[in-house]
Amino acid sequence: MDDIEDRFETDILKTTYRYWRDLRGDRPMPLRREIDPLRLHRLLPHLFLYDVVHQAGDRLDFTVRLVGTRISEAHGGDHRGQSLSVVHAGQWPRIAADYHDVVRQCRPHYARRVGFAIAKDHVTYERVLLPISDDGTRVDGIFGAAHYWIG
Repeated sequence: MDDIEDRFETDILKTTYRYWRDLRGDRPMPLRREIDPLRLHRLLPHLFLYDVVHQAGDRLDFTVRLVGTRISEAHGGDHRGQSLSVVHAGQWPRIAADYHDVVRQCRPHYARRVGFAIAKDHVTYERVLLPISDDGTRVDGIFGAAHYWIG
């Protein structure tokens, strides 16, 4: 699983991933209560935490619990409490599978995308999605980091 780290371009993602990996140890994922974003205080503007909402028919949704200021700036506001399918409405069909894969496969997901349109700006970004759990068996949240190049 560590080969994912070789793809990261920024120390933001490298540091976040190493923090998650160290908490995880030999388990599939760390517990949600072990995640302390303040331990990564200098990275807070780039961090996020999403709740996984398990719905009928094996459907999933994701609610924004924590979102850093740089992410909020890139997405035009603080979207805490909102569904990712609403926040990313125009792009959700393009990126939803990334989030679903993290939950269903219980493994990190990395993406770097060019020309992604947010609030009429074109951005390049890289981000890592990292599974977390309330009980140690089921993915109940996604922790991670994102870096945006806007222009």
